Amino acid sequence: TILDQMGAEALLGQGDMLFLSGTSVPNRVHGAFVSDDEVHRVVEYLKSQGEPNYIEGILEGGTLDGDGGSDTNDEGGGGDAESDPMYDQAVTIVLQNRRASISLVQRHLRIGYNRAARLLEQMEKSGVVSAMSGAGQREVLVPKRDNE
Repeated sequence: TILDQMGAEALLGQGDMLFLSGTSVPNRVHGAFVSDDEVHRVVEYLKSQGEPNYIEGILEGGTLDGDGGSDTNDEGGGGDAESDPMYDQAVTIVLQNRRASISLVQRHLRIGYNRAARLLEQMEKSGVVSAMSGAGQREVLVPKRDNE
């Protein structure tokens, strides 16, 4: 699936796409189709218009927030799962059900396997759930509250 949701399999191609505008429901939209040949012609035209003006400092590393590096735990550019807008909802589901499973998070939030797995991995890093045991089970480490 694309965007961790169903619907991509019904796309027609040639510019047909799903657009997620910040709501939980993607909108089907159609963009202009540009062939590879057209893209190459535009690139060649732009290259012929003058010399590039590179910003040399961009290759020296660092980040916008000035911490001097990136998080080495990020693999694949997925970003920190705690910054995922569904992280808090996923934690609530795990704590209410006292079960930490990818399929539980998938079903309740209606998201894909990879996203649910990332959320649980972040919960493990945050100390909410344990690492996977030999049987593939995770234990909820946060004590149960009296009002639950």
